[in-house]
Amino acid sequence: MKRPFVIPETRLRPWELGLPEQRGHFRIFSVVATNVRTPDGEGRPEVYTIDVADSCGVVAVTEDEQLVLVRQLRFGTRELSLELPGGMLQPGEDPARGALRELREETGYEALAAEPLLTLHTNPSLQGNRHFAFVASGARLAGAQMFDEHEDCEVVLVPVEHAARLLDEGHMTHALCHAALSAFLRRRAAGDTSAR
Repeated sequence: MKRPFVIPETRLRPWELGLPEQRGHFRIFSVVATNVRTPDGEGRPEVYTIDVADSCGVVAVTEDEQLVLVRQLRFGTRELSLELPGGMLQPGEDPARGALRELREETGYEALAAEPLLTLHTNPSLQGNRHFAFVASGARLAGAQMFDEHEDCEVVLVPVEHAARLLDEGHMTHALCHAALSAFLRRRAAGDTSAR
């Protein structure tokens, strides 16, 4: 019989973090500076982080086993990116509702429910926000897409049976989308009914 895997306890001592101080606000994110001290009390140069809203994404699957994806221009890479529908959550918005809203806005597809898939920290070295990924089964086309001022999405339907190729062949390079689709495929392969 296999012994359960246990992550070893940490031996690290906590650093002292001062109060965050906003140094700049840029529409969808703020730059924050924080004073830090080592566990031995030694002061270090202040650290800079990015304060940004939590986000959500959804692995949407149609009744005929098609993944509902979007292709859009990403300003950071200046390239088109094939991704799962998703985006930033509105203040106080429930992540599952946000995922279904993003699905509807970016693709015109809707689903009755979004089942939790995984929660990630997007980049813990610089950001404290979380990304909530969901699975939405039975997605169906319900109307026109509704974009915000910096969006223009093309819907791409891909059979679920070819989803692993999107990852393995480098067609989907957005790390959060890659992680969510990988988790979806692992769960589906293990027989998890929430990934159907």
